[in-house]
Amino acid sequence: MQRREFDHLVRISRPGLVVAPVGHDEIPALLDFATSQIPVLASAVEAVARVITRNSESAWVFRSEGRTRGVYAMLHLSAEGLEALLLGEFNTGYPDPSLTVRTGEAPAAIYKWAVVAPGMASAGICAISRFLQADRYATANLYAPPTTVPGARLMANLGFRPVHSGFPDLHRYVRIANRGSGLVDTE
Repeated sequence: MQRREFDHLVRISRPGLVVAPVGHDEIPALLDFATSQIPVLASAVEAVARVITRNSESAWVFRSEGRTRGVYAMLHLSAEGLEALLLGEFNTGYPDPSLTVRTGEAPAAIYKWAVVAPGMASAGICAISRFLQADRYATANLYAPPTTVPGARLMANLGFRPVHSGFPDLHRYVRIANRGSGLVDTE
């Protein structure tokens, strides 16, 4: 049962939480932080560096009291990238940069690549929701596979629904701006 809209999370904030794009020099330390939750990230330094070189708004760090509290990484897909994702031909472990858009370009869709934010997930996700309200992102539907039972529950509560694709268990959140516009079938 859906309780909230991802697009409405902009109304929630947490004092003291700083959310900022990840710099290249921060990647190894942030991946060390994230591997406790997602072990495969231990070998992802090159992939993350390639992604943020193309789009510096792809990975975000959550900090409070000067300490890293979480990481949120997403892929800003081009139309070709969205097509590859829906066909199951997109390599999510080592994304082809040509299937993503450059910093400042409007994506066709956004794929949640990785989120690690123990205890801070809601505050960080709210900050990301605020960021994704910018004009160039407002109509980019969100895609993600649930990776844990709590994650699946959170996604359902935020309006993500299963979508038919070449990837098992891919879910989509249809942005409010797209509903009723005829641009996207909301299934």
